Amino acid sequence: MGRSIGERPVSFGGEYFHRLSNRHYRVADGVMLRYQLDGQKQRINEIEKRVDFAIGSGNHAVTYVHRTEQGRLLELPLSWYRTLNGWGMSPGYDSPVHQDMRREISDACLFCHAAYPVSREARARPKSIDCARCHGGAQAHLKRPEKGTILNPSRLPAARQLEVCLQCHLETVSQGIADSFRQPGREVFTFRPGESLESYKVYFDRADAAEPRFEVNHAGYRMLQSACYRKSSGKMTCTTCHDPHTARARNACADCHALVKHTRQVDTNCAECHMAKRATNDAPHVTMTDHWIRVKPVEPKADHTAYPGPVISFYTKADVDTLAMANIRTPNAEAVAIYEKRLAKDGKDIGARAALANTLLRLGRRDAAVAEAERVLRLEREHVGALLTLGVARAMAGDHAQALAAFERARRANPDHALIWLNLGVTHAAMGKRDEAERAFREAIRLQPDFAEARQRLAELGR
Repeated sequence: MGRSIGERPVSFGGEYFHRLSNRHYRVADGVMLRYQLDGQKQRINEIEKRVDFAIGSGNHAVTYVHRTEQGRLLELPLSWYRTLNGWGMSPGYDSPVHQDMRREISDACLFCHAAYPVSREARARPKSIDCARCHGGAQAHLKRPEKGTILNPSRLPAARQLEVCLQCHLETVSQGIADSFRQPGREVFTFRPGESLESYKVYFDRADAAEPRFEVNHAGYRMLQSACYRKSSGKMTCTTCHDPHTARARNACADCHALVKHTRQVDTNCAECHMAKRATNDAPHVTMTDHWIRVKPVEPKADHTAYPGPVISFYTKADVDTLAMANIRTPNAEAVAIYEKRLAKDGKDIGARAALANTLLRLGRRDAAVAEAERVLRLEREHVGALLTLGVARAMAGDHAQALAAFERARRANPDHALIWLNLGVTHAAMGKRDEAERAFREAIRLQPDFAEARQRLAELGR
């Protein structure tokens, strides 16, 4: 954990061609370049991003991050993989359509990779995970370094000990559904060891069989389904096997199992047979230990199909309204009512309010959508989603000048967002500004070469 953030830019280079998306990449002098080739083998759609820091210890992989002028963090498309001793596409990027140089790293993602930030501004310059993640605040201990001045997790009840680990090592699914929601009023970096994980957030899972899915952050998820855990009456925790300070694991199986069917040896490693190492479904070139402990492990198969079924609670217990919000699939009147119930509990839930604004817009309730978007912007002045909703609502009402102002404001907040440039182009075209429209559409294509609508709009301009 102390190596979760690498503060020095990448010091080595290389080239990589991603055939699925037809994009070339080059890394040199701490900069990552992306380009394509036209019919004459000339470079087009070039984008260059500085590598500011890295995420990952290097035990499996290292992913690189760019910090924008606005302080946003972008996950770069190439990662270094230990198994390859070289470059490959970052997790989630190995497909014909991906987010390339535009994928923003949210606070929720950063939570499990970085130390608690000392200020909001410090979130753009994260540090490696430190002692506070497991031991809580260390100020008193630093002033008086003795027993009793800092939290010792081993003195917590077993469930709270386990949840010190699960705060980061429990993810039910990495895509397709929301795997968790924070409780009303809880900010991202507010969980502290010793409190109930359920007081911080609730988790969800797909209602189908868990077996086909095996993902990079599935250690806690798979362990909780093991008979060893379920029959331990809650006594089994991650530190039953793992030393939290060294990452070494001991063979704890003999504590409960007599090994009758085996020749008992001091160096018996039960995990080799009962916790096999497997390739993960969601991260390429990565092999992890499957923590679903079984007599005869089953080989999970990759499952990349969209999941259309219901979402259920997992480990924690979500109330009816929160579970209903996790199950929203389409913008309808029921979704509006669900978001409104959530906001009645937590009026500062920016995500729920922005989703409500977008849902109202899709239902044709423009005035209500504008009102909600403006409420979001009072909470977060440059919320790009709310600015897009506001701009589209103004354009639908025929107020192109106000629409343009909203989209320009969004562009200043996030110039890497291809959809903003598309909307700028559409608005300029509606105002008869064909040159400005062309420039906006071309920028949308440069940022996102597979953006079919931007290409279609450009063609309609005759350019």
